[in-house]
Amino acid sequence: MADATFVSRRDNAFREFPPASAQLAVIIPFYGDLTVWIRKQQTTGWQLPTSTRRSGETILEVAKRELWDTARIVAAKLDLLGAVRSTDPKPSTSYVYMCEARHLPWAYEIPEDVAEIGVFVRTPRPLASDWSEVVLEAALRARRTGLR
Repeated sequence: MADATFVSRRDNAFREFPPASAQLAVIIPFYGDLTVWIRKQQTTGWQLPTSTRRSGETILEVAKRELWDTARIVAAKLDLLGAVRSTDPKPSTSYVYMCEARHLPWAYEIPEDVAEIGVFVRTPRPLASDWSEVVLEAALRARRTGLR
Protein backbone atom coordinates (compact mmCIF):
# COMPACT_ATOMS: atom_id res chain seq x y z
CA MET A 1 0.00 0.00 0.00
CA ALA A 2 1.24 3.47 -0.83
CA ASP A 3 2.25 5.62 2.09
CA ALA A 4 -0.80 7.88 2.53
CA THR A 5 -1.92 9.75 5.62
CA PHE A 6 -5.39 11.23 6.00
CA VAL A 7 -5.85 14.38 8.09
CA SER A 8 -9.39 15.48 8.96
CA ARG A 9 -10.25 19.15 8.44
CA ARG A 10 -11.17 19.24 12.13
CA ASP A 11 -7.67 18.15 13.16
CA ASN A 12 -5.18 20.86 14.18
CA ALA A 13 -2.63 19.33 11.80
CA PHE A 14 -4.91 20.26 8.87
CA ARG A 15 -3.53 23.81 9.05
CA GLU A 16 -0.33 22.42 7.53
CA PHE A 17 -2.28 21.76 4.32
CA PRO A 18 -3.57 25.11 2.99
CA PRO A 19 -5.70 24.98 -0.19
CA ALA A 20 -2.83 26.32 -2.29
CA SER A 21 -0.73 23.27 -1.34
CA ALA A 22 -3.21 20.77 -2.80
CA GLN A 23 -2.37 19.41 -6.25
CA LEU A 24 -5.24 16.90 -6.43
CA ALA A 25 -8.95 16.91 -5.63
CA VAL A 26 -10.61 13.64 -4.64
CA ILE A 27 -14.38 13.48 -4.42
CA ILE A 28 -16.44 10.82 -2.68
CA PRO A 29 -19.95 10.99 -4.14
CA PHE A 30 -22.74 9.23 -2.29
CA TYR A 31 -25.99 8.18 -3.90
CA GLY A 32 -28.09 7.50 -0.84
CA ASP A 33 -26.17 4.84 1.11
CA LEU A 34 -24.15 3.81 -1.94
CA THR A 35 -20.75 5.12 -2.97
CA VAL A 36 -20.22 6.19 -6.59
CA TRP A 37 -17.05 4.88 -8.25
CA ILE A 38 -15.69 5.19 -11.77
CA ARG A 39 -13.55 2.95 -13.92
CA LYS A 40 -11.65 4.71 -16.66
CA GLN A 41 -10.86 3.17 -20.04
CA GLN A 42 -7.09 3.10 -19.48
CA THR A 43 -7.12 1.60 -15.95
CA THR A 44 -8.06 -1.80 -14.63
CA GLY A 45 -9.43 -0.73 -11.25
CA TRP A 46 -12.20 1.34 -9.72
CA GLN A 47 -11.41 4.81 -8.44
CA LEU A 48 -13.05 7.82 -6.90
CA PRO A 49 -13.26 10.91 -9.12
CA THR A 50 -9.79 12.45 -8.84
CA SER A 51 -8.09 15.18 -10.83
CA THR A 52 -5.05 17.41 -10.79
CA ARG A 53 -5.18 21.16 -10.59
CA ARG A 54 -4.91 23.13 -13.79
CA SER A 55 -3.31 26.55 -14.00
CA GLY A 56 -5.54 29.20 -12.43
CA GLU A 57 -8.00 26.78 -10.79
CA THR A 58 -8.82 26.64 -7.12
CA ILE A 59 -8.91 23.19 -5.61
CA LEU A 60 -12.69 23.49 -5.19
CA GLU A 61 -13.03 24.26 -8.91
CA VAL A 62 -10.97 21.15 -9.64
CA ALA A 63 -13.38 19.04 -7.58
CA LYS A 64 -16.47 20.44 -9.33
CA ARG A 65 -14.90 20.02 -12.76
CA GLU A 66 -13.85 16.43 -12.07
CA LEU A 67 -17.28 15.43 -10.78
CA TRP A 68 -18.79 16.60 -14.04
CA ASP A 69 -16.02 15.40 -16.35
CA THR A 70 -15.96 11.83 -15.06
CA ALA A 71 -19.36 11.12 -13.52
CA ARG A 72 -21.68 13.81 -14.94
CA ILE A 73 -22.60 14.80 -11.38
CA VAL A 74 -23.41 18.36 -10.35
CA ALA A 75 -23.33 18.54 -6.57
CA ALA A 76 -25.36 21.20 -4.79
CA LYS A 77 -22.71 21.23 -2.06
CA LEU A 78 -19.21 19.83 -1.65
CA ASP A 79 -18.14 19.17 1.94
CA LEU A 80 -14.42 19.35 2.68
CA LEU A 81 -13.48 16.19 4.52
CA GLY A 82 -9.73 16.71 4.88
CA ALA A 83 -6.45 16.13 3.12
CA VAL A 84 -4.35 13.15 2.14
CA ARG A 85 -0.59 13.41 2.17
CA SER A 86 0.93 10.79 -0.08
CA THR A 87 4.63 10.10 -0.54
CA ASP A 88 4.52 7.49 -3.28
CA PRO A 89 5.71 7.94 -5.99
CA LYS A 90 6.39 11.57 -4.98
CA PRO A 91 5.08 13.79 -2.18
CA SER A 92 1.66 15.26 -2.94
CA THR A 93 -1.33 16.72 -1.14
CA SER A 94 -4.90 15.93 -2.09
CA TYR A 95 -7.98 17.69 -0.78
CA VAL A 96 -10.83 15.26 -0.16
CA TYR A 97 -14.45 16.29 -0.59
CA MET A 98 -17.68 14.39 -0.24
CA CYS A 99 -21.08 15.12 -1.72
CA GLU A 100 -24.56 13.79 -2.29
CA ALA A 101 -25.46 12.89 -5.87
CA ARG A 102 -29.12 13.25 -6.74
CA HIS A 103 -28.75 12.08 -10.32
CA LEU A 104 -26.52 9.48 -11.94
CA PRO A 105 -25.93 9.45 -15.68
CA TRP A 106 -27.52 7.00 -18.06
CA ALA A 107 -25.13 4.85 -20.07
CA TYR A 108 -25.31 7.20 -23.07
CA GLU A 109 -24.25 10.15 -20.87
CA ILE A 110 -20.99 8.58 -19.63
CA PRO A 111 -17.90 10.45 -20.87
CA GLU A 112 -15.79 8.72 -23.53
CA ASP A 113 -12.75 8.06 -21.32
CA VAL A 114 -14.90 6.47 -18.58
CA ALA A 115 -15.64 2.78 -19.06
CA GLU A 116 -18.13 2.45 -16.21
CA ILE A 117 -19.81 4.30 -13.38
CA GLY A 118 -20.91 2.08 -10.53
CA VAL A 119 -22.64 2.45 -7.19
CA PHE A 120 -21.60 0.07 -4.44
CA VAL A 121 -22.45 -0.81 -0.85
CA ARG A 122 -18.94 -2.19 -0.32
CA THR A 123 -15.61 -1.17 -1.81
CA PRO A 124 -15.36 -2.53 -5.35
CA ARG A 125 -12.40 -4.62 -6.46
CA PRO A 126 -9.88 -4.15 -7.87
CA LEU A 127 -9.03 -0.60 -6.84
CA ALA A 128 -6.88 1.64 -9.02
CA SER A 129 -5.44 3.37 -5.93
CA ASP A 130 -4.57 1.82 -2.58
CA TRP A 131 -5.40 4.95 -0.59
CA SER A 132 -9.01 5.09 -1.85
CA GLU A 133 -9.97 2.91 1.10
CA VAL A 134 -8.37 5.37 3.53
CA VAL A 135 -10.50 8.29 2.33
CA LEU A 136 -13.65 6.17 1.99
CA GLU A 137 -13.31 5.04 5.61
CA ALA A 138 -12.98 8.68 6.72
CA ALA A 139 -16.05 9.67 4.69
CA LEU A 140 -18.15 6.83 6.05
CA ARG A 141 -17.09 7.72 9.59
CA ALA A 142 -18.02 11.38 8.96
CA ARG A 143 -21.45 10.35 7.66
CA ARG A 144 -22.09 8.10 10.69
CA THR A 145 -21.12 10.78 13.19
CA GLY A 146 -22.72 13.68 11.35
CA LEU A 147 -19.34 15.36 10.90
CA ARG A 148 -20.00 17.76 8.06
